[in-house]
Amino acid sequence: MKKLLALFVGAVMVFGVGASVACSRGGAASVNVPLEYYEYNAPAEGEEEREYNHETVYQNDLETLGADPSVIYVTEGDQAGYYYMYLTSDQIGASGYQCFRSKNLNDWECMGVAYNPTLYYDQEADITYSSFATSSFWAPEVIYDEDLGLYMLFYNAAYLFKGLNFYMDCAVSEDPQGPFVQYAEYIMTVDIPADATAEEREVEEFWRKELEPYADNEAADTAGLEDNKLYVYPALLDFTYMREQKAGETDSDYLEKEPNGGYMKVIDASPFIDPVSGTKYLYFTRDLNGDNGHNDSAIGVIEMDDQWRPALEKDADGNFYYKNVRLLTECNRKNVGVGVANAALNEGRVNEAPFMVYNEENGKYYLMYSANSYWDKTYSVRVAVGDSPDGKFTKLTRAEGGWLLYADPSCSWMSGTGHHSVVTANGKSFIVYHAHTNRTTGNSSRAIGFDEFLWTMNNDDLLVPYVNGGSYAYMPQTAGEWSNIATEATVSSNNVLEGNSVNYLNDGIVKFHDDGFVYDYEMNPGATEITLTFEDYREVRGLFIFNAYNYDQTVSRISSVEFTFKDEEANVEGTAYTGTLDFYWDKYYDYGEYIPGGSFAIEFAPLMVKEIKITIPSAGQTLALSEIMVLGK
Repeated sequence: MKKLLALFVGAVMVFGVGASVACSRGGAASVNVPLEYYEYNAPAEGEEEREYNHETVYQNDLETLGADPSVIYVTEGDQAGYYYMYLTSDQIGASGYQCFRSKNLNDWECMGVAYNPTLYYDQEADITYSSFATSSFWAPEVIYDEDLGLYMLFYNAAYLFKGLNFYMDCAVSEDPQGPFVQYAEYIMTVDIPADATAEEREVEEFWRKELEPYADNEAADTAGLEDNKLYVYPALLDFTYMREQKAGETDSDYLEKEPNGGYMKVIDASPFIDPVSGTKYLYFTRDLNGDNGHNDSAIGVIEMDDQWRPALEKDADGNFYYKNVRLLTECNRKNVGVGVANAALNEGRVNEAPFMVYNEENGKYYLMYSANSYWDKTYSVRVAVGDSPDGKFTKLTRAEGGWLLYADPSCSWMSGTGHHSVVTANGKSFIVYHAHTNRTTGNSSRAIGFDEFLWTMNNDDLLVPYVNGGSYAYMPQTAGEWSNIATEATVSSNNVLEGNSVNYLNDGIVKFHDDGFVYDYEMNPGATEITLTFEDYREVRGLFIFNAYNYDQTVSRISSVEFTFKDEEANVEGTAYTGTLDFYWDKYYDYGEYIPGGSFAIEFAPLMVKEIKITIPSAGQTLALSEIMVLGK
């Protein structure tokens, strides 16, 4: 792509066709020149479609296979500036976790194995030491603890030779790439502080005893070993330490202790540090377990201590138990234990994959979770809201903004968007999730997608999270060095439908579903001009004009886009203009199905821009646009 500077200089010297030149008051040449740009549209006849520019554009190609993504942004050490991702492998019975890194959330580089479970043979003692689990490792989630200087990898895995009897555990590392070490092994290397109080020392000694390796003769027998020849490092969490419920308490006050020896089948550990109190919590899924009478899964939370172990209290006999464990959701109920099942919530038998976000603006906690079965097309991310990190939480309906990320059952372009994490870097947030590689039917292998994570107001004046997706279209790449700066511009139009607002065009929100609280900008019949004006010149690299959500209101053509620019190095200023832009119907209309989220998308060499004017030709009916995004700095 040629530099615009050369184009401007050529216009000044040669007065080429389509270029006019004058002198401005400041002495700079005033030019009116065609913009050199690339349009993301159908290739010309005989040409192949160009690979999109990964610096300015992303598309959910679903090429990185895996599930249950946990993504963090590294701000310290030699990996600073990278996103790191940890996945459940699609290989049945996989052991441990690989990690990946990226600069843009779209192009992932495998960095190898981050965690392998403990397994070694002590030849002198003739003893095999093993983690409690060596297979079926699911749903890793990593958090960096600044106070400890450690990356904490929480996960669940199946206990040795016991089928899918899952326990939750943790592994730690000083590096996001690992190697991570199982917590039970790590704690044996950490000295109890010399200035620890008697109470603190008692707690530390409890954990060392609780997590020291023990002889598992049942597992040894299955493995063909003699008694006392297999020692197992136990999982960090063991819900046999749940206390009994007290009189008058419900599950929402304290999670009921399980029968059958206290074993609770748990998956999907998700750590969270409350930014208000500094208290640490671990969210989890109480999985379906017919033996214990749980025909549906549910979300729970346990309070953790400052070392990421369950917070402890003593009972009347002086025995330790878990201090605070609560049930936060039940399938198809807005609140735990309240009312009857509400079919409108449409959650099937599954509430799983929790992830917590705090909104500082309104002081609310947003518990996000996945509903329906992971193989189903309707596997999706939902939202419940509360005033404290351990509840209570009230689920939001679809009309209230409670369906955060989902695929409509009839659509052929996205399926099974769920089990996510949210990552924030440089003031921008993104949701990373898995989706089915078979977008039409679901029930297939899973791969990683991502989209921008935003906030908007619902019809009850409650801030709710919103996702520009799950997207199929070419989208502006804002996870790198560029951002959508249209939200900082003043937008105006000569043709706003009565009762509508031109401000819908630069609120950052693209309408992907008809949920009733996100609106398109609508125009009267006739020609339309839309102008975005910045307070000062901004460096701009691309423009995305998102089409209407409703097919009947879509815009097929844009007459031109004009950029008011300056180039101080070339001592020129003026207007750079595009030709006609046509909507990419071959991509966004397929077999009679209109795919929302498509845009008129162009990219060009960086240009200092003050104003953007978009001209839409006259139409005989009401047309609409969903959003305008300007990729810039």
